[in-house]
Amino acid sequence: MNTIPITVNICERPYKLMVKPDDEPLVREAARKINEGLRNYAQSYAFKDNQDLLAMVALQYTLNSLKNEKEISYRARELAGQLQQIDRTLSI
Repeated sequence: MNTIPITVNICERPYKLMVKPDDEPLVREAARKINEGLRNYAQSYAFKDNQDLLAMVALQYTLNSLKNEKEISYRARELAGQLQQIDRTLSI
């Protein structure tokens, strides 16, 4: 497996990772978004420690992920239904 070492900083802590070269930009972007979320929560709410901030960011991104999965599933079902209707129409 072809991986490269990178270091990303999350919440002012360095994390050394081994990632595929193609995944490096995504991993760096993910770390950037986490840190951005941390800053936003820190400015908006009076959290006492970084663990609380990280928990809220994790909750936010997990909620967004679940919403996206639900939307993709709904669209896939809708598309499958439309394709079946087209197939039925063309089979006549």
